[in-house]
Amino acid sequence: MIHFPVLRMRRMTVQMRELTIGESISIASTPPHLEEASCSAFLKHVVDSVQTNFDGLDNPDNWTVQERLMTVCHYIAATTEAGPDFELGGGRYTDYLDATNDGAMTDNPIEVGEVNGDVWCIRHLTGAMAEAIERVEGEIKGVSGRIHWILGAMSCQLVRKDEETPELFDSSGIDQFIVSRMQIIFAFPESDFEQLVFKFMAGRDKLHHLFITDFSDNGIVAMPVSKTEGGEAKKLPPARFPVRACISRVALELAGKPNVHGG
Repeated sequence: MIHFPVLRMRRMTVQMRELTIGESISIASTPPHLEEASCSAFLKHVVDSVQTNFDGLDNPDNWTVQERLMTVCHYIAATTEAGPDFELGGGRYTDYLDATNDGAMTDNPIEVGEVNGDVWCIRHLTGAMAEAIERVEGEIKGVSGRIHWILGAMSCQLVRKDEETPELFDSSGIDQFIVSRMQIIFAFPESDFEQLVFKFMAGRDKLHHLFITDFSDNGIVAMPVSKTEGGEAKKLPPARFPVRACISRVALELAGKPNVHGG
């Protein structure tokens, strides 16, 4: 049995446990394109206890996507033969981790500016939101890949000042809400959409903590933290930390899945 060091983040302290072989096989059987669904299932198994002063954080669906990434990486670091600073493509885990930003994390939505008379605010992207964005891909005609993820994140994270929106904490009604909001934003005049997406990107930069996240055609990625090596900036690609990297080779083989780990 593997014993995990306590994971301390600004909003919570997490104690983890090792997956059982049955849990690993179940997670490995999830279709590979449903990474956020796999992550939710994984976290609900491995999170043994959560100490927090924030409401709702006993449920990993309510964590930010960065907090979820951090927990996945903590598990990988404790179980991989490569050790805590495991290799990832051409770099290492610490090339993507920016733990110094966790202390500056803001809990409340922040104002990003006005577009066509409406003042907009941005809030964190949670696991429940990300999983819903993943589920509704294909619902908007002509929208797929990275554009789908950006539009979905805008629909979840951007709210008008004083606008009342449902709490996007669970799957009850969240899919319909996101699709409807995506359709509305996708129908914006191009000039208004351009202003809104620029404000979204600028606001998102102010919400970064633990990792600098972005989107690829396949979902959420972590961007490398700017560092130098020998006086030159290291050039590394965006990285993913798939839950599959937490699954043992034997579990992958028993589930009939390719024995492939990686970011």
